[in-house]
Amino acid sequence: MTARVTNQDSKTNRATAIPGAITRAEYIYLIILVIVCSIALGVRLYRLGSFPANLMADEADNLGVIYTILAHSGPGPFGLDWKPSPAFSMWVASIFVYFAKNDLLGLRLPSALFSMLALPITYLLYRRYIHPVAAILALTLMSFSVWYLNFSRSGWENINVVLITSLALLLLHKALEKKQWKWWILTGFTASLGLYSYFSGRAILLSLIAYTPIAILLHRKQVTRIVAGYGLLIITAIALFIPQLPSIAADPARFNIRAERVSVLNAADDGYFGHYGIGSILLYQIQRNARFFFDGSVMGGPAYSPPEQPLKDTRPRYSPFGKPLLDPAAALLFALGMILSLFCLRNSALWWVALLVPWFFTQVLSINTPDAARGIGMIPSIYFFVGLALDKIIAVFKNKKARSVAIVISTFIVASVSIWNTIEYFNWASSPEFLEAREPAVPLSQFEQWSKVQQQRAQEHLPPLTVTEWKEIHGDN
Repeated sequence: MTARVTNQDSKTNRATAIPGAITRAEYIYLIILVIVCSIALGVRLYRLGSFPANLMADEADNLGVIYTILAHSGPGPFGLDWKPSPAFSMWVASIFVYFAKNDLLGLRLPSALFSMLALPITYLLYRRYIHPVAAILALTLMSFSVWYLNFSRSGWENINVVLITSLALLLLHKALEKKQWKWWILTGFTASLGLYSYFSGRAILLSLIAYTPIAILLHRKQVTRIVAGYGLLIITAIALFIPQLPSIAADPARFNIRAERVSVLNAADDGYFGHYGIGSILLYQIQRNARFFFDGSVMGGPAYSPPEQPLKDTRPRYSPFGKPLLDPAAALLFALGMILSLFCLRNSALWWVALLVPWFFTQVLSINTPDAARGIGMIPSIYFFVGLALDKIIAVFKNKKARSVAIVISTFIVASVSIWNTIEYFNWASSPEFLEAREPAVPLSQFEQWSKVQQQRAQEHLPPLTVTEWKEIHGDN
């Protein structure tokens, strides 16, 4: 699992290498990466505290919990928040809210920063497999995709899963390559962060474990070390999650209620869109969720709602309704990358595992999918295959001049698509349909009043008002 370096790159590196310093080529790639990250951060910070133009219920409930934390009346770092999910993420977000003087900007800022921080981490990961140019182009498409942008500008912790996933996979590489136990411990530590994060973060540890037999197969001469390392990884992740267990044990039914509500398996007896029985439902879910990368029509029709639990269809607030998850350019490259990866399965096996485990866990096994929020952990894997396709396309051109032309054309196309996607995001996020999909929500014209009331309730050790309760008292004006 090493990065592919062309002969020309090798010559350039040898010619310009300075002991103790990065090469000229690496320096140029680093500058380009910094530029991409800077633009990505700027797009995320632009009007972050006022756009989108309302505070949707998930954001409002998160901020309400944060106010209780700041008032010392809320859950501890190992308690449970309103979802219920580990409150650790809310404690992290509370730092930003505190310094932003309780403003909406502070709530959304962690998502913007962590989504940008994921870019250099993911670059280091991609760089082990593909050329730096292909890696940067793939990350550019990822960074400015409507999907990633939407959650990068949201007061929700689910975007953290992208950063944690990339970091865990990068550390796993180190653990498999180095004969040092610290890398296994660090990988386990990162996996535990997934357990403390958004629900989809639980799939990170599952992905790492699922890769175990493949890791053993690829490192046959180090079976004992690999098995021991994985044992250390799992023990570390579980040990670091132990502080959370008392709050779970105090009310296990409450902790598991969301997982039970969204489980598609619970619909086997009553039926799910005309399908009955686990086998039939799973087959339906597999084909439905596989199509969504390329075909937005699978989002059409009504949402499923369990008889005992009427649910609002929240999917239109997560991605443009009726459109595929990926833009046409990314979708084409994603499909091509997956096909090409079959010819180098030894190097791409980890990415297939990192894609299929969260896809099956968060999409196939849950109701009302495709769901862009639950599937957030697939992003690093999806854009790896995009990068792999770009890498192979560029590598086709053996002549230096032809390759340079291919790189220029690819860069132009990626830049154009990224600009188009950014415009599409802002147009979509300002549309009446999007704002309506975010309901129930607090209009930003009421935010200051809403914030004062919630902070006062937190000081008085009263639970935050839900958005529905707020609307019943104050209406929409």
